[in-house]
Amino acid sequence: MQCDDAVRALDLGERTPELEIHLSACDACRAIADDQAQLGRAFERARAEWRPSADFRVRRPAARAPWRRLAVAASLLVLPLLGWAAATVATPARPNHDVGFILRTGSREAPASDRQVLTTMFLPENQP
Repeated sequence: MQCDDAVRALDLGERTPELEIHLSACDACRAIADDQAQLGRAFERARAEWRPSADFRVRRPAARAPWRRLAVAASLLVLPLLGWAAATVATPARPNHDVGFILRTGSREAPASDRQVLTTMFLPENQP
């Protein structure tokens, strides 16, 4: 086992036979293991002995700033409006009537309606 592997095993809390063999032979890793053990004991003792005083209070920050909520609400309103505006600007308006028919000189007859076209296609010729 290499020193890097031993330090990783110590950090993870694994005590394998290979680690014990390495610690018996390596002074640097044994010192790291002793330091970690002392630190663990110190934390256990601190958890058992230390109690916060009555004056000890953790001050939590107030609720999030109200401007953040306003910013979110404004973006939820503004973004769809910007999308709608971009879509209407990108596509030009088309007229609802046939300008070519109005400007044509010559015959002013209206083109046959769908009903007239279908009647000529599907009714026998002897019926009106």
